[in-house]
Amino acid sequence: MKQIIKWRWTIVALWLVATVVLTVFQPDVNAILGLRGQDPLPKDSPSKVATSILNKMNGANGTSDIIVFHNPNKLSDADMKQIESGITSMKNHQAELGFDQLLDPFSLPDAKSSLISEDQTTLMASFSLDKRGRHVDEIQQEFEGVLKDVKVDYYLSGEDFIQNDYIKASESGVAKSAALTVIFILAVLVIMFRSVVIPIVSLLAVGISYLCSMGIAAQLIDKFEFPVTSVTEMLLILILFGIGTDYNILLFNRFKEELSHGLSVDEAIIVTYKTAGKTIFYSILTVFIAFASLTFSDFGIYKSGNVVAIGTAVLLLEIMTVTPFLMKVLGNKLYWPSKGATGHKESKFWASLTAIAVKRPVITTLLILIVMIPIALSNHQKLSFDQLKELGNGHESTKGFSLVADHFSRGQALPTMVVLENDKALDNNDGLAAIDKLTDKLKSVPGVDKVSSVTQPQSKPIDNFYISNQTSTVAEGITASQKGVNQIKDGLNLMQSKLVSPDLSGTDQLVDGTGKVQDGYSQITVALGQVSKGIAQGADGAGELSAGIASLKDGMTQVDANTSKISSGLTQLQQGYSALADGYRQIEGKLPGIQQGLTGMNGLIGGLGEKYSQLSKDSDFIKLKQTGEGLASGLAQLNGGLKELGANADKLNGSFAETAAGLASLQSGSDALANGLKQGSAGSQEIAANMAKLNDALGSVKDGQQKLNEGLSGLAGGMSQLKDGLGQSGNGLGDVSDGLGKTSQFLTQLNSSKTFFIPKEALTSADFGKSRTASCPRIARVRNSSSF
Repeated sequence: MKQIIKWRWTIVALWLVATVVLTVFQPDVNAILGLRGQDPLPKDSPSKVATSILNKMNGANGTSDIIVFHNPNKLSDADMKQIESGITSMKNHQAELGFDQLLDPFSLPDAKSSLISEDQTTLMASFSLDKRGRHVDEIQQEFEGVLKDVKVDYYLSGEDFIQNDYIKASESGVAKSAALTVIFILAVLVIMFRSVVIPIVSLLAVGISYLCSMGIAAQLIDKFEFPVTSVTEMLLILILFGIGTDYNILLFNRFKEELSHGLSVDEAIIVTYKTAGKTIFYSILTVFIAFASLTFSDFGIYKSGNVVAIGTAVLLLEIMTVTPFLMKVLGNKLYWPSKGATGHKESKFWASLTAIAVKRPVITTLLILIVMIPIALSNHQKLSFDQLKELGNGHESTKGFSLVADHFSRGQALPTMVVLENDKALDNNDGLAAIDKLTDKLKSVPGVDKVSSVTQPQSKPIDNFYISNQTSTVAEGITASQKGVNQIKDGLNLMQSKLVSPDLSGTDQLVDGTGKVQDGYSQITVALGQVSKGIAQGADGAGELSAGIASLKDGMTQVDANTSKISSGLTQLQQGYSALADGYRQIEGKLPGIQQGLTGMNGLIGGLGEKYSQLSKDSDFIKLKQTGEGLASGLAQLNGGLKELGANADKLNGSFAETAAGLASLQSGSDALANGLKQGSAGSQEIAANMAKLNDALGSVKDGQQKLNEGLSGLAGGMSQLKDGLGQSGNGLGDVSDGLGKTSQFLTQLNSSKTFFIPKEALTSADFGKSRTASCPRIARVRNSSSF
């Protein structure tokens, strides 16, 4: 201490230089806090991890903010047009303002109910703001410039703007606290020492320690990311001036007492620091350790309190160097206008109490516990960091928040986000079902008002996206399909019962008649040869001509009779097969509809198997699936057989046509021959020509009959296949009907399962894409009515 007294002027000079330098070059802590924001949580805290996930998902850094438009008398159409124009202007300056993910009722009409209050007085739009190194005051000025033409009252609120107002309020609080602290200390020191010098000197000494410690802390905050919050500076002022004044009172009282004992100033200083100085050293050391230990805290507000450790270290250095200088220079003048330095009298009360505590430490400790335990048990104070409550409604940000809280809900202004992250993609039914279950569970949390998520973008379940609703619809469809299958089965059974193989006995008569015609024409041909010879031989062949004509006459009679029978048989056959062909075509026309129904039914059965994996092990379901596939294959074969039958029927009709044409030619030839015979020898040449025609017609008749026989053979086989196929189809449809009935019963049992399931078509649709991005970009949004 003697060396400090000796080098007192140099030491004071160094203190003054350090104070001036640290103060002049001190970074603006409030500006740093405004840019950095008050971020009291560690990086591994759940909310910070969630924010990191959101930033990674959105591809940008930003915080959630809102703009609130309000007219207490209701927003008019003119107001809405101005607001829409203002929001459009915001979008046009989006890059300049630095916001993203704007949700407003104009670009998202489906969200109007969530963004416009029921009383039509308040409209809000939310966005994510990236400050990009800008101060919030600067950002607010930019928004005001873009919205200068909007005459409707609006308020910028949200995390950034509320924090900025809180920081500014804290700055104002620091100034007020400093002023009140100085006034209080002055009053206490004046009353205690009855001096005007000691209060000034004491405040000057503590002020130097504050300026130096704040300058050092500011450099650490600026250069080394030292933790800082809105309470850092206030905490340093209150603690430094509080303990600094207390230590000064102790030192000056001791110094005054030693002077009253007749010691010189130097001796009084030395004795003071040997006695009271040691007490102060250990006391400051305790405070230093306490606040330095806050460095290991995870909570930023507590962690920022370690700046007090710097302040206490500087204060200790000041007390050990500057205060002795003041004692040495001023001496007894410290206590002016009091006359003389007199020590304080010993208090008998405190002396007695101290003596008892020393003699009976156990009893003293027990008495203290008896007094403190009831106080501790009755203390139910809860920690609160409600910045909005502290700020009140005197700021624009809190006014905007209060409007949202009054007309929507508190949680809608500052929603709590629940973020899910998984190694596998969540945009599938398994992931979405898990999100939907979490959404329902969050709704049951006390204090939660609404929960919106990707599966419930409007905070309400979408009924069509739940298995209970879907299975009900599917069950109704399956029941309708079962009825349709039963109708098809009844129709096929009726077709099978009505389907009778045609009587082909007429074809045998037709062949026999054709044979006889051929025999007759053979006789005719021979007779014509005789006639021709007879005519050529003249009168000598008159007897032979007469005999040939007689034979020819008999043959023509036989031909004419059999030709009539053939014509009549062909007419009946053609009518029967025409009717049969029409029946086949009707059946063939109905088969595509049956096949299409079976294809849809098989697709439905396959879809059920994919959706409910447990069906793959159900024997009834397996039988149902196999029956449906077999029925589809049988109908395909049946369709092919009907096409072949149709082709054969067409061939038969062609054969009938050729045969009918041949018979017509034959009949014509017969008539011509008869006339020729009547005309005698003069018509022998014409008879020969007509015989050639008859022979040609007979060849056509024979060809037509051969084709007819071939078609009839194929038709008989096809009829048998058709009848068997109809029977198998009927049986298969019966199995399908039974399977559909069991499937419908199974799906009815699933109606109680409210599990989220979205079809692939809806999952990839543009409407559901809005739910994943615009309506709820953060997977799950919790609007909590009591969290803030």
